[in-house]
Amino acid sequence: MVYRFLSFLLIIALGVAVSGCFDSNERLEVMSFNVRYDNPGDSLNRWKNRLPLIETYLKTESPDIIGMQEVLVHQLHDLEGILPGYKYTGVGRDDGIEKGEFCPVFYKSDAFELMAKSHFWLSETPDIPGSKSWGAHLPRVVTWLKLKNLKTGHIFFFFNTHLSHVSEDSRMKGVALLIWKMQEIAGNAPVVLTGDFNTTRDTQTYENIVGKYEGFYSLWDAEMIASGRTTGGAISYNGFNEENKGTRVDYVFVNGYFDVLRHKVDEFKSGDVFISDHYPVSAIIKFSTQLRKKEGQTRLPVTPPTRSRMGSDPDDGLLINLRSMSF
Repeated sequence: MVYRFLSFLLIIALGVAVSGCFDSNERLEVMSFNVRYDNPGDSLNRWKNRLPLIETYLKTESPDIIGMQEVLVHQLHDLEGILPGYKYTGVGRDDGIEKGEFCPVFYKSDAFELMAKSHFWLSETPDIPGSKSWGAHLPRVVTWLKLKNLKTGHIFFFFNTHLSHVSEDSRMKGVALLIWKMQEIAGNAPVVLTGDFNTTRDTQTYENIVGKYEGFYSLWDAEMIASGRTTGGAISYNGFNEENKGTRVDYVFVNGYFDVLRHKVDEFKSGDVFISDHYPVSAIIKFSTQLRKKEGQTRLPVTPPTRSRMGSDPDDGLLINLRSMSF
C-alpha cells in the first residue's frame, strides 16, 4: 500500500513536470474538489485521517485555483492552515456567514488580483442566504470571483457550486438560474465553472450546462476538448469504496476563451484511506488566441426561474427547455 502511495506521488510529479512544458505565464491549473464534510460516521475515512493526504496532494499538485464543495467552517480553517500562499472566498450556505457547508474558492494570492466576489443561492430568491427551492433538501450556494492574472493581465470569472443531490427539478432550474446569473455577472467575459453537479453526462441538466444560448458564450466540458493528456478513470464519485463503479458528477467547464491542455481525475488514496469520497478533477487551461464558438441550434435566452418571474406554471421562466431556433 505504501508502494502504491509513493508510486502515485511519482505520477503526480511527472505530471507537474510535463505541465511545465507549457508556458508557465499562460497555463492555469484549475480544480474541482468535493472534500467531503467531516462526518464522524466515516470511520477510517474521517476528516482527521484524510487531511494529511489532502495536504500532500495539494502541495504536490499546486493548482492555481480550487473550487471546493462540502467544506464546514472548521474544515475551512484546517485547509487555510495547509494552504499557505492561498486566499479564499466563501460563505456558509445556511446563513451566508459560517453556518452549513461552504463552496469556497481558493486561489494563489501572488498570482491573482481579486477584483470582485460574491455569492448567490440556487433558489427562487437567490439573494436570500439559506434559501432553497424546487425540491432541494438543502440550500445550494454559488461562489464567484472576478480575477486578474498578474502575469498576463487576463481578467476572467470563476464560478463554483454544488447542485442538489435529491431533486432533478432543483438541478434543472438551478442550472437555468446559474447560467442566467453568469450571463448577468460576467457578460461575454472568460468564464470557468467548477462543481459537484450531482448529474451525469446523459442528463438534461448536463445538456443545459453545455447548451448554446443567445447572448451567452457557451460552456464546454474541459475533458471533452482537452488537446493533451487525459488521465484517470471515468468516475469522480467513489463512495469510499474502490470496488464501487461510481459515477462522474464533478466537472470543470470553460467557455470559448480557453483551450484545455490537459484533463485528469486523480484516484488518490493511501492504503485504505481515500482522499475523499470524490476524486479531484482538474484541467490545465490557457487563454485561446481565437474565441471558440458552438455550431448548431441556439436556444432562447436563459431567464431566471425566480419567484418574481415564476407564474402559475411551474416551468414558467425555465426557457432553456422551450422551443429552439437556429442562427
